[in-house]
Amino acid sequence: RYILAFAVLFAHFKTLAGYDFYFPVSSYEGVGGFFALSGFLIYGSYLRKPGLKSYLTSRAWRILPAYWVTVIFFALLLCIASTLTPGQYFTSSGFWEYLAANISFLNFLHPALPGVFDSPAFYMDAVNGSLWTMKIEWCLYITPPIVVWLIRRLKANPMVMFTLIYILACAYRITFEYMYEVTGSQIYEIMSRQFFGQLSYFYAGVGCYYSFHAMMRRKWLVLIVAIAALSLQHYIPYGHIIIHPPALAVLVIWVSMVGRWGTWEGKHDNTSYNIYLLHFPIIQLFVHYRGDTPVSLPAALALCLLTTILLAYLLSKAENQIRRHLRKQ
Repeated sequence: RYILAFAVLFAHFKTLAGYDFYFPVSSYEGVGGFFALSGFLIYGSYLRKPGLKSYLTSRAWRILPAYWVTVIFFALLLCIASTLTPGQYFTSSGFWEYLAANISFLNFLHPALPGVFDSPAFYMDAVNGSLWTMKIEWCLYITPPIVVWLIRRLKANPMVMFTLIYILACAYRITFEYMYEVTGSQIYEIMSRQFFGQLSYFYAGVGCYYSFHAMMRRKWLVLIVAIAALSLQHYIPYGHIIIHPPALAVLVIWVSMVGRWGTWEGKHDNTSYNIYLLHFPIIQLFVHYRGDTPVSLPAALALCLLTTILLAYLLSKAENQIRRHLRKQ
């Protein structure tokens, strides 16, 4: 989870701050890897506790508090970066529209705050470009109860059902990417990355959950095949759509589950989630104050990284304390 979260953070720093450096995992792989891990973990979680209410409640407790805190915290804090006065900022319709859209996971409707990050120095004026995945994550969470019900209703083989979903997801993505290539219209590229397109990563992870013990019996062969598939995807038409999701899912789950090196992280996985949520506006703030400070880009990257990790850890600790308090009540 940390590797994937850092991959997204580093990619956004490259884009927003204009600092090019090498990191072996791309943001594309970071997001896809998160969805694959979600499929692996969430589908199994629902099977162990199939009650719909308890399932949705646990999912809500997992992602909503930190998400809402992030949205509200930066909406308040960024008045310092706005060209408007505090009075104008907090009474602006744009401020309240931003809160309403982002709290309800519809950040694409209003991604910017009034007078914030809107100068030519910024690559984009969005406050938090990472949040677009959260509405997709919620939609993906809704699918396991539906798919489990369909499997039982139709008496279908689970792996056949997962494969069918995967094929349909790939067909969806190929269709929209082809339309983007033909027309050049950005909307088709954006649509290709939405919920139906990400089902391929999620259900590649679900497939790994169902075949996990078989994978582990041949773990070294599985690792070699996954790496080879990732290397060959570039030579096959639409390989990044057809081959990338299952190969990445296998590699991410292999690295996560083989050995015990990830035991500590597994107990603190909400910190990595918080890193994903928090890093984008922190980088944007650096770009905002960049002209006023002599800090080099490598030093700024380290500063953004440390600030994000510290805030993510503190938010994680606060969440855990609140949960413990509520359990005692």
